[in-house]
Amino acid sequence: MEITNKKYKNIIPDLKNWPIYKFALKNQEHKNKLVQIIFDELIEKYGDNLKNEISKCAYSELKRIKLNPWKVDPPDEKKFWTEIRRDVLERNECDDEKYCQFILRRIINRYVQEIFGNFKISAFKFARSILTYLFNRLFSGIIKGSMFNLWKRHTLKNKLLMTGYIDEVRDLFNKGVIIFLPTHQSNLDSILLGYIIDYKLGLPAFSYGAGLNLYNSEIAAYFMDRLGAYKVDRRKKNSIYLASLLAFSKYTVLNNINSIFYPGGTRSRSGKIEVDLKTGLMSSLVDAQFEKIINGDDHKIFIVPVIYNYHSVLEAKPLIYSYLKAKGKKKFISRSKYRDKMMRSLSVIKTIYRIFSSSSEFILSIGKPMDVFGNNIDSNGKSIDSKGDNIEISDYFKTEGEIVHDSQRNMVYTKLLSKSVAKSYLKYNTVLSSHLVAYAAYKCFMEKLELNDIYDLMKYVEKNEFIELCDLEIKVKSILQNLLKKEKNNKIILSDALKQPLGKVISSGIDKLGGFHDVKVLYFHKKNMIKTEDFGLLYYYSNRLSFLN
Repeated sequence: MEITNKKYKNIIPDLKNWPIYKFALKNQEHKNKLVQIIFDELIEKYGDNLKNEISKCAYSELKRIKLNPWKVDPPDEKKFWTEIRRDVLERNECDDEKYCQFILRRIINRYVQEIFGNFKISAFKFARSILTYLFNRLFSGIIKGSMFNLWKRHTLKNKLLMTGYIDEVRDLFNKGVIIFLPTHQSNLDSILLGYIIDYKLGLPAFSYGAGLNLYNSEIAAYFMDRLGAYKVDRRKKNSIYLASLLAFSKYTVLNNINSIFYPGGTRSRSGKIEVDLKTGLMSSLVDAQFEKIINGDDHKIFIVPVIYNYHSVLEAKPLIYSYLKAKGKKKFISRSKYRDKMMRSLSVIKTIYRIFSSSSEFILSIGKPMDVFGNNIDSNGKSIDSKGDNIEISDYFKTEGEIVHDSQRNMVYTKLLSKSVAKSYLKYNTVLSSHLVAYAAYKCFMEKLELNDIYDLMKYVEKNEFIELCDLEIKVKSILQNLLKKEKNNKIILSDALKQPLGKVISSGIDKLGGFHDVKVLYFHKKNMIKTEDFGLLYYYSNRLSFLN
């Protein structure tokens, strides 16, 4: 597939006509409706057991506040949940059915108020300018270019690249609701995708989920709360909160709001492309499609897998070390990954310098659109089977010729969708030169030292180990041949850098690999020796191609 730097005109130039803006104009009305929807669902679901669910909810929230408090938590958080628990257990207020329902409504309202975001045109326009400056720094490098170019959007044209089904997604925009399901590597993901949707794809802003922890920063909270973000608190596991979050997701889709959410749940700590996806929010898409059909709404739901492709992930170091510690347990030997640094402050200075001086690019891979059952979509928005024949999706919800709701059946459909999205992640993943070189170098180190386990490799001191350039060339060539076969069979996408002579592939990959870090993931030591300053980071970036194992 072609990798392009093309910039598309916005489908709806006037921001006042954007779906997300029109939705935000009636935010309070939507909140009130959603509270009632969730309330009715939970009353029907729990019935006489409602008191027990409220008690479990209050207990889990008080436990969360004690063990894992965040700055963003409301100042009255402990007081609110203490009163709820006291009403239920000590005062026995829930023995009165109406008062128990009153408590439930209070809880739901609190969650809905927290989850809902907003969209302000003034904030969006300001963010456009600020993000242009930020991404020009990250992907162009202030030291390598004119400082005056940092505010110009066109300077990003050759740095923010795209590939995949771009025109198809644009064509589908007015035929239904588009749901982007991206992989997740960095806290930068949502901001970057939102910027590309506007600047490159030419589509109106999408609603997107943002971890509540990001709101610990007052500046980030101010903008995200006004740019269509809705809040997700992964600490909250109780049934009432999860029901509220699912209901919100379904409600926005039913109101034809285009959305982004991450089926992997959180950032990939290992660096691997996610294949074990969470089905919670995806199930709301199947349920929403069912309701659209029975309501006669012809806005179909289109699922679009999206894959981020970075040469360098800013928070890769803490991600991979937390992953290794959690997975390895006793096998993980705790050691300072900054042991060769004289001062931590010096590391910070080096990191800032590398961000300012590095030149990188980013490729967004857009997978083939599908319906909520994983079927392909044609140019007219119709579902088609493997033979190219049209499918009537309402048939999926029929039992003995009648459309009926079946939760168990819908969960089966959700699992099918999950598998289809995971396959798309691998198929439309774009392999960068840095991914290839990291994977090959990691394999070379493991083979040279005769190791089978990353935890054994971590016992070695990086500055004492190296691999020969000739061995790396052989490994890269072998892996590249495998990747070229996959590309020929339309099973993967290769970046243009991989079509260069072998020497340039390797030098380009080493130069761009982990360019934002305070240590070198790979570097030339003398002429024919390759070293690393961090085995953990090398492992992280090599995992991008771990599906080849």
